[in-house]
Amino acid sequence: MALAESGQFTASLAGIKAGSIAYSATETGGRYRVQGAARAGGLAGAFFDFSMEASAQGAVQGNRYRPEIYELTGQDGGKFRTTRFRYRKGAPEVSQEPKRSASAHGANPAAQAGTLDPMTVIYAMLRDRPKDLMCKLNADFFDGQRRANIRYVRLTPLKGGKYLCEGEYRRLQGFSPKEMREKSYWPVSVFYAPLSDGRYRVSELRFHTNFGAVRLGRR
Repeated sequence: MALAESGQFTASLAGIKAGSIAYSATETGGRYRVQGAARAGGLAGAFFDFSMEASAQGAVQGNRYRPEIYELTGQDGGKFRTTRFRYRKGAPEVSQEPKRSASAHGANPAAQAGTLDPMTVIYAMLRDRPKDLMCKLNADFFDGQRRANIRYVRLTPLKGGKYLCEGEYRRLQGFSPKEMREKSYWPVSVFYAPLSDGRYRVSELRFHTNFGAVRLGRR
């Protein structure tokens, strides 16, 4: 049976509207396909010209994903760029236009077998889940330069049949020594609300960055 879902979220930074994130996905026969978009908006949109569209597809079983193709098209300050991953034996082969100079600290793509792409990990975090899967994510992901981990660690029931899933984001590879000294770990909070079919839907996601607290609220 094919499953289809979509979600739209408003992003705020330190309580100020900063943009929007949306995704749509289908899953059938142990395979997934997901598309997403992010854009600066609100006060941030007045200062930053930023937008991106991404897609990914691959195999899935429960909360385990095996991406095969990832594509990103983005605009930042009027400059366009594209990034493509093709996975061979679980490791991404990365191509970029225009080609970016290799970072002195960047992680080697050939050593990233088993990692997820950015679009797949966003889907894994925001998608509807049955109760036995909604707080059981532990995945490394790679953006072409950096490797990080997202891990959910604790599920707490709230009023009204809702739940709070607490997790953590950790920098692993490809970050400068200064970045690792400044901060290598941030807490993540995911709030779930029940659906009529027994699954649970992300109503809100909170995490911290160097620029302040970020909140994604479902519209």
